[in-house]
Amino acid sequence: MLLKASSVTNLTDARYYAAKEVDYLGFNLEEGTEGFLDPVYMKAIREWVTGPFITGEFSRSPVAHVAAAAEFFGLDVVQLSAEHHLDHLADLRSLDILLHVQASADMASLEQVFHTASPFVSCFILDCSNIDHCEPLLYHNKASWNALLGLRPTLLQANLLAGPISALFQQLDFAGLSLVGGEEERVGVKSFDQIEEILEAIGR
Repeated sequence: MLLKASSVTNLTDARYYAAKEVDYLGFNLEEGTEGFLDPVYMKAIREWVTGPFITGEFSRSPVAHVAAAAEFFGLDVVQLSAEHHLDHLADLRSLDILLHVQASADMASLEQVFHTASPFVSCFILDCSNIDHCEPLLYHNKASWNALLGLRPTLLQANLLAGPISALFQQLDFAGLSLVGGEEERVGVKSFDQIEEILEAIGR
C-alpha cells in the first residue's frame, strides 16, 4: 500500500508521516500557489526526516524550471499536473514523475490522460477532493476505472472518512492514498486522529 503526504508545510507533519513510513513526502514548490513552501524551509525540514522520497510538487512551472529545481534541490521525485504538463512529460524522462490528475465524469478525457502519460510516469494521483459526492463517480463503471488504475499505480486523494475509503479500496484497484498536510494547531501540536483511522482502515 503506497502512501504520499502532499503539501507538507511543517516539521510536525513531516515527522509524523516519516514515522508512518510514507513512500513520498511532498512539498509544494510552485511559488504563488496555495500551500507553497519556501525551499529554504523544505531543506530544513528534510534534514529531520529519513525514509520517504522527497517530492517537489509543481502545478504550472515549465518543464525546464522543474528539471532545474529537481537538480538544484536534490529532489527524489517530481509531481506534475496533467492539466499543464501532459504534453511535455517526454522532456523529463530522466526524472521519476508522479502525475496529478483531477477526477472527472468525462471518462474519455481521463482515458486519454492515463494512456498518454503511463509510459512516462511511475505513479498517478487521482484527485477527487474538489468533487462533491465522489463515491458515485468512482463506483460507476468500475471495470473502466480498474482498467485505468491498472496502467500504473494510482493513489486516491479525496475528502473521505475511513469507512468510505475502506469500502472503495475493496472494489477499486487503488495502490494507495495521497494524504494532504495541514496547519498545526500551534507550533509542534497537531491532532492526527482522523488520519490514524484512515490508515487503520486500509491496513497501513
